[in-house]
Amino acid sequence: MKEDFISDKRRISYLSATYNRIYRGQSVLIEGDFGAGKTKFLKLLRPKKLHTIWVESLFNIHETLASILRELSYDTPATYRRTPQYLKMVCDLSNCFIIIDEASDLDTRVWPYLKRIIDARVPVVFAGLPKVRTYLSRNHPDILSRLKPLILYPIVVEDFISEYKDFQQEAIEQIYMAVKGDMRKFHEICTDCRDRAKELKHRFVDINLALEFISDLPPQ
Repeated sequence: MKEDFISDKRRISYLSATYNRIYRGQSVLIEGDFGAGKTKFLKLLRPKKLHTIWVESLFNIHETLASILRELSYDTPATYRRTPQYLKMVCDLSNCFIIIDEASDLDTRVWPYLKRIIDARVPVVFAGLPKVRTYLSRNHPDILSRLKPLILYPIVVEDFISEYKDFQQEAIEQIYMAVKGDMRKFHEICTDCRDRAKELKHRFVDINLALEFISDLPPQ
C-alpha cells in the first residue's frame, strides 16, 4: 500500500499504528486540517480478513446503525423503534471495522451510541478537523480516552518535488506557499498547470506558468 501514496514516514507509521489498533479491537481518531489528506489516508486502510464499513457522518443514529448492518447484507430498514435492536446487532459484529470520515459533522446525539460500539471492541476509525478532539475533550472525555489520536500534517514540499519531476522546483515551492497547506488545492493547481503545459507543448511547468494559476487564487 505504500506505493499508493507519497512516501512519508509519518503516514507509514500512522498506517501501521492504525492497523495495530484495529486488530486489537481498538479505535482511532485521525485529525488534520482541510487538505491534510485524511480521506486519502482512510482509503489506504485495507486490513486483511476484515470487512470495511464506511458510514455517512450526516446520518442520525437509527440511519447510522441500519446502514452499518446493510453493508453486511442485513435487511435493516432505518426506524427509531429498532434502534436498541440494531445497536445490539452492531455491538455483536466481528471481522469488520467502521470508518467515519468528516466526523465533525456527526450529530452530537450519536456519540453515546458510538461509545457503546467502541466498548464492544468493534473498531471505529474517525477522521475529522481538530475541533472533533476539542468537542470530545469538553463533552465526552470518556470517549476521547478510548481513541488514539493521530495528527496528519500536510506533506512537505520536498516530498512533492520527487513526484512532480516535470515541474521546476521553484514552481512547486510557489504553488505550495500559495495554497497555505491546502493539499487538495495544491493537487488541483498542479493538474491545471500540467494541462496548460501540454497545450503549449512545454516539457516542464516553469515558474511563470505556475504563477498564471496562482494569481487566480482568492486571497486567504
